[in-house]
Amino acid sequence: MSAEPLLEERLIKRSQQKKRMSPLNYKERLFVLTKSQLTYYDGRAEKKFRRGLIELSSISCVEVVKAGGKIPCPYKYPFQVGTRQGRNPSINAQSR
Repeated sequence: MSAEPLLEERLIKRSQQKKRMSPLNYKERLFVLTKSQLTYYDGRAEKKFRRGLIELSSISCVEVVKAGGKIPCPYKYPFQVGTRQGRNPSINAQSR
């Protein structure tokens, strides 16, 4: 589904740590918001590789996260998205 982007911005996303022993890390991703979904990509805008997709209709809550660990950016506004599928990506917005 190729919809008109409403907003496109680089944010830092925390790993979901799908494996029990995987390290906690943060990666910069390109996020694209449309009317129906939030998609995030690896790489630059001109050469995107889709890493994930959140259907806006599946979001059950969005909450501010109390950052206990170190977040690798100067302006920290962490939030978490809860979905009906149980995925909870943590995203850190940066102010420029």
